[in-house]
Amino acid sequence: MSIDRIHELSPMVANQIAAGEVVERPASVVKELAENSLDAGAGEIRIRIEAAGKRLIEVEDDGEGMSPADALMALKRHATSKISTAEDLHAIASHGFRGEALPSIASVSRFRLHTALRGAGEGSSVEVNGGGASEIRPAAPRRGTRIEVRDLFLNTPARLNFMRSERTEEAAIVEVVEALAMAHPRVGFRLLLDGRERFALPAHGSLGERLGPLLGREFMANVVEKGIEHAGIGISGFFGLPTWHRRDSHHLWFLVNGRVIRDKQLIGALRAGYRDVLFHDRYPVAVVAIEIDPAEVDVNVHPAKREVRFRDPQRVAAGVIACVRAAIEAGGRVVSTAPTEAAIVAMQRDSAPSAIPRPAFAPSLAAPRPTFPSSTRAPASSSPVPPQMLRHLFSAPPTTAVAEAAGEYGVPAPDLGTPLAQIHGCYILSQTQDGVLLIDQHAAHERITFERFKRDLDRRAIASQPLLLPAPLSLPRTAAAWLHDHPEALSPFGVELAAQGEGAFAIRAVPALLAEESPGELVAELVEACMLAGSEAEGRGRVLERWLGNRACKGSIKSGRRLTLPEQEALLRTMEETPNIAQCNHGRPTWVRLSLNDLERLFGRRE
Repeated sequence: MSIDRIHELSPMVANQIAAGEVVERPASVVKELAENSLDAGAGEIRIRIEAAGKRLIEVEDDGEGMSPADALMALKRHATSKISTAEDLHAIASHGFRGEALPSIASVSRFRLHTALRGAGEGSSVEVNGGGASEIRPAAPRRGTRIEVRDLFLNTPARLNFMRSERTEEAAIVEVVEALAMAHPRVGFRLLLDGRERFALPAHGSLGERLGPLLGREFMANVVEKGIEHAGIGISGFFGLPTWHRRDSHHLWFLVNGRVIRDKQLIGALRAGYRDVLFHDRYPVAVVAIEIDPAEVDVNVHPAKREVRFRDPQRVAAGVIACVRAAIEAGGRVVSTAPTEAAIVAMQRDSAPSAIPRPAFAPSLAAPRPTFPSSTRAPASSSPVPPQMLRHLFSAPPTTAVAEAAGEYGVPAPDLGTPLAQIHGCYILSQTQDGVLLIDQHAAHERITFERFKRDLDRRAIASQPLLLPAPLSLPRTAAAWLHDHPEALSPFGVELAAQGEGAFAIRAVPALLAEESPGELVAELVEACMLAGSEAEGRGRVLERWLGNRACKGSIKSGRRLTLPEQEALLRTMEETPNIAQCNHGRPTWVRLSLNDLERLFGRRE
């Protein structure tokens, strides 16, 4: 006698299983319903939440609406208007297409749908209680569709136990709605939480107009807008200045054909674009929009549609890197406002006279001299140091290259004013037309040296400095074997070696810019970097740029070194000619600005 154990699940159980994938939390319901409204052509979407979505989620739109037959069909599993054949899955341009969201949501809530076709004289109302039978009734005509989801997870109490606090669930809902609003600036969004209006965003024509109200003044003050076309892909966005960064990737948004996604490869590409202007353990702030042929991207790889798969991910990543680099070229000579704002707040908080310590020693002032307006430079005859020595100290890429970059991106060279003094052997005080600057001499010279190194390496023109006496170099067996197999690997860096044994070498020349450093340490680090890079070009670029950054740091003027006024002047003028000068290669700002308005705030002259 056989025992039949395999049976077909009831529609209610099947829907509840699907709900476990689609409806993770109230924010998932908001996302699915709002995306349906977007697919319906809504121009305005209104979202009302009570008790963090547990009591009520209501999404109302002014889209196309549905007929009575479509309203009933929409609550059946795998019923959709977005696709018809298997071929449609290869070019999906809509948000919802699986046909699982509405029946899944209705199976775990008290569900009501009120809709009407545009121009129809009568609407329809469909109700479902906890996955029961659908009941449809005639209803008053309306524009678009309104969906009410009450008592979420009423018949799945275990799911309620996994919900977080109301504040956490509300934050997740806000994050979802903000992301959708970001991706669709031409649609108005209004969000109400327990009767309080969280935000009301009118429809706009551009992403920039939407980001200001969403992400705030600080975001807009510290980003650069840039857009390019790369290999048939449109990539645009708002990229944070390198000196404005975060500890994690939560402030990165990627929009692919209007769909908000999370993608590790895109995050990696974005960080690669910031590689030599941001410290390696920090993340930039950015909103990146990618427009690509729907046939080139698979959105059917995640139940909640949070991830996508690109047909050619390397092409997309290369486009993101190119767009980031273009944005950095445009904004790499603009310093973030964040350090100044933070300093003003801190100084206003701790501005009592007793809290101000007496300086250990006075600033090093040069001989008394008249104050020059920022557009006027000190006469050349005032410099007691020969000009060729100053050029050797502060060597930068050619002015023409910087001028071309500034012309292409519309970014003028920074005006760093006239140096007045060096403070504590670390900072240069400079006066501009609208305030003052404090320049970190080490960070500034580090960027100058780094850019010179990069340029010369690209041109294979790093100058070598022969050593009077060859310096000995002893390497571990593995490194020595690698160097014997790659005898020309170090020559692009201006290093010349001669083998003297199995693990012994003689260093005959080093890069001229780093001639003051220990030859053995310099070359040993370079060998290690080249070995780690391997043959992959991108990996080699990452490791070698880090090596260049370390060497630029060690080869730059140090904090504590006294600079004469002509040397300060030379440093500022060279900074004005250097790309990406607003930050060192670790992502620290090279200067902070205090405008006259900031100074008046500090001294209580202005609120």
